[in-house]
Amino acid sequence: MEPWHIHRDNPHIIPTEYFTVSYYLTEPIPGAAKGELIKDEYGEARLFESPVAAINFASEKLQQIL
Repeated sequence: MEPWHIHRDNPHIIPTEYFTVSYYLTEPIPGAAKGELIKDEYGEARLFESPVAAINFASEKLQQIL
């Protein structure tokens, strides 16, 4: 899970930070590429408003994949 900062002209508009989530289907190897980033319907990184929302979505998506 990684923070994804959003530049806003007005810093009082929140959120200014979203989260992304990636997953691995096999055990990651040290130094290997990052996991598979969960993307939206446009092929862009799917942004979540909280780490909990990101993890919950990833958990549900992986249950469908596996």
